[in-house]
Amino acid sequence: MTTSRWVHGAWACATVLAFAAGAQFLPDDSEQEKTKPDSRRSAEARSTDSRRDRRPSSGEADASGTMPGSLPEIHPGGIVPAGAGTLTRQDIAILGKALKSSSPVERRLAYARLLNGLTEDNALLIREQIEHLHEHSSEFREFHYAWGALAGEAAVLHGIKTEKEDMAATFAGWASADSAAALAWYDEARDQEGIDRNGLKWGAVFGLANADPAVALDFVSELRSQGDKDAKRMVHVIAGEVLRGNDAAGAAQWTEGIPDENLRVIARDRIAGEFARQDPEAAAEWAAQFNDEKSDSRLINHVSREWAERNPQSAVQWLESLGNSRGRTAGFGSAFGAWAGRDPEAAGNYLREMPRSPERDAALSGYATRIMHEDPASAISWAEAIADTSRREDTLVQTARHYLRRDQEAAVEWLANSGLSEEARQRVRKKD
Repeated sequence: MTTSRWVHGAWACATVLAFAAGAQFLPDDSEQEKTKPDSRRSAEARSTDSRRDRRPSSGEADASGTMPGSLPEIHPGGIVPAGAGTLTRQDIAILGKALKSSSPVERRLAYARLLNGLTEDNALLIREQIEHLHEHSSEFREFHYAWGALAGEAAVLHGIKTEKEDMAATFAGWASADSAAALAWYDEARDQEGIDRNGLKWGAVFGLANADPAVALDFVSELRSQGDKDAKRMVHVIAGEVLRGNDAAGAAQWTEGIPDENLRVIARDRIAGEFARQDPEAAAEWAAQFNDEKSDSRLINHVSREWAERNPQSAVQWLESLGNSRGRTAGFGSAFGAWAGRDPEAAGNYLREMPRSPERDAALSGYATRIMHEDPASAISWAEAIADTSRREDTLVQTARHYLRRDQEAAVEWLANSGLSEEARQRVRKKD
């Protein structure tokens, strides 16, 4: 695999850093080339050439908004333009002080200059300047990602000596730049003393997802075959990276090439909501083809939930056009919950005309649990109309808990005559 595909702008991936599963790690976009006789150094040189080719042309700003060749350098007198030359020890010390400035602009510019001037020789000195940063801050992780991409094993092993969690970020950078070498090392070294095994695993997923989602999926598939319970979250990370580089329709098409059916289903789940936010009608057409597949029927619910937030009537009409499935039934609950939030009167009128069915029960539950915050007494009345005994009890417990908080005297009186089982009544009275 070539190394050029790992390159991203230092700021372009900031939103990925907040993803649920953990944090994203960003590589340096302007690593300085150094020549060494070994093969890995040669690969880095080729990667540097590739990055040069991908830099903006003259007069065009890069991803951080900085003009090429004029990255800022911080001096006691202020910020002055400077070329992207080699950083001296004095430069690094001055920039390190600027990282503690009260000005967020000065801190950002100083960090960009440090990251731009990172080399294998000065990496430890630069790390001293960011030691005060929180280990989960984007800057701390971005630096280690860039260092891992540049120095590989040496950067990763440095994490054994530190108290902060930096091994995952450095390994992510290495995996993004040279996946073959990083994975070979991972297989041999993950059980060594002092190694952050979980961090390495997640670092591999993030780094491989940046470089090649197919390789990342192979890695996760192997972990899943070994019983790793994090496989679902890992696939979400990979699908999120694919979404970041494509529109949702393209990401949905990408899932069709995933050979492992279980991973394919998980990836679809991750993409469905974003697809519906971008283009609900196209997402609905895509999801409808999976309505009869038990493993994928929940896609219908994902799409209906997102579509209903903008146009609940259209979402309901689409659901009615589909055949029966668990996803369709759940979708009615999501759609009527959203509709109740936008126009409870219109949603209620529609509900009254619906024939008795599992879909109506789901819709009633969604409607009741949406309005229970503003009008728990009305929510109780809607929940009592649910035909299915189990769903009715669960919905009544939810709504009654809000009723008890809003109007305790009335709720206690209702509860005494509700017909709920003693177990259900205890659930209502149970304090959070």
